Amino acid sequence: MSKRTTTLVWYSAIPLWLLISFARKNPEFIEKYYSRVFYPLVFDLHRHLMDLFPFSLGDVLYFSLILYFLRAIFIKFPHYRVKPLSILGDLGSAVIVVAWIFHLSWGFNYHRLPLNQQFQIPIEYSEQDLEDRLDKIIEESNYWHNRLVSSDTLAVTFPYLMENILEKISLYHPAYHETLLKTSKVKKSLMSLPLSYMGYSGYLNPFTLESQVNDKMPIQSLITTSLHETAHQMGYAAENEANFIAYLSAIKSEDLHVQYAGNTFAFRYLFNDFHKLDPEKARNKLKLLNPGILKNFKEVNDFWKKYKNPFEVIFDKTYDSYLKANGQKSGIKSYNEMVGLVINYHKM
Repeated sequence: MSKRTTTLVWYSAIPLWLLISFARKNPEFIEKYYSRVFYPLVFDLHRHLMDLFPFSLGDVLYFSLILYFLRAIFIKFPHYRVKPLSILGDLGSAVIVVAWIFHLSWGFNYHRLPLNQQFQIPIEYSEQDLEDRLDKIIEESNYWHNRLVSSDTLAVTFPYLMENILEKISLYHPAYHETLLKTSKVKKSLMSLPLSYMGYSGYLNPFTLESQVNDKMPIQSLITTSLHETAHQMGYAAENEANFIAYLSAIKSEDLHVQYAGNTFAFRYLFNDFHKLDPEKARNKLKLLNPGILKNFKEVNDFWKKYKNPFEVIFDKTYDSYLKANGQKSGIKSYNEMVGLVINYHKM
C-alpha cells in the first residue's frame, strides 16, 4: 500500500469514529434511516449474490485471508527489509478499512432502537413473574413433547436433515411487512469443527451477511440457532433480541418439532435465571419436566462436553469483549436478557 493511500485511510478513521459516536447517541435516527432503509437495500443485494453459492463464501474468504497472512509472515517478510512502522501502518489501514465495511454493511444495527422500545415491551420482571412463566414453559414443553413421542420417558427424535430445516422454519415478527422478511439461506459453516471447539453454535458473517451454523450440533439446537442467525440477518444485532425472535418464530411455527425446540430453548434461559434466585425450588421445577425432555438436554450437553477444551475460555472472553465494544454492556451475558422479553411479551 502506498504511503499516500495509507495516510488517507488513517485519516478516514476520524469520520468513522464520529459516525459511531453519533450512532450510539441517536438510536432513533439509526433505526429510521439505517436499519429500516439503508440496511435492507444492502442486505437484499447481498442476498441475491450469496444465494448463488451453495457453500459459505464468507468462510472461503476467511480461509483465504488466513492463508494470505501466513504466507506474508513466513514467506514474504523474511526476504524483504520491511520497516516495522511500515508494517504497522499497513496493518492499521487494513483494520480501518475492515471497520468501515463492517459498520456500513451491518454493524450500525448494534446502535438501533432496542426492540423492547420499538414495541413497548417492558423488560423488568419480578421473581414471581419469572416463576409463573417458567411454570408455563414447563407445561408447554411437556405438551409438545407428549405430542411427539409415545412415552414421556422417550427423547424426541428430529426427522430432519440440515437441508430440511429451512423448509420447516420461518421468521415471525409482529410489526414487519412480509417483504422485509426475505432472508437468505442458512448455510453449513465450513468451519463447523473449529466452531465446536470454540463453543460456537453459529454466526452471521457481517461482510457477506451469510448465516452460518455449526452443522455438527444436534438438530434441536440447529433449529433455534438457524432462527437466531436469521434474526441477525434481519438486522437485529443484539443477542437477546435475536434469541427472542428465534423463540417467537419457533413457537409460532406450524411444525410440532420446531415448536418443541422453541419452548425447550426458552426453558433453559428461564430456568438458569430462576436457579440463580432459588436453587432448591429450581431443582424441584426441573423434576416437573418429562424425563424424555431431559434426555434431549443431555444430548445437547454431551455434544458440547465432547469438544470442551482449555482455549474455550479465551474464545468466550474475546467474544465478550467484541460485544461490549459494540454497545452490548452485558457482553456474552446478554443472551440471557431475552428472559424479560419472553415474560412480558406473554403478559401483553
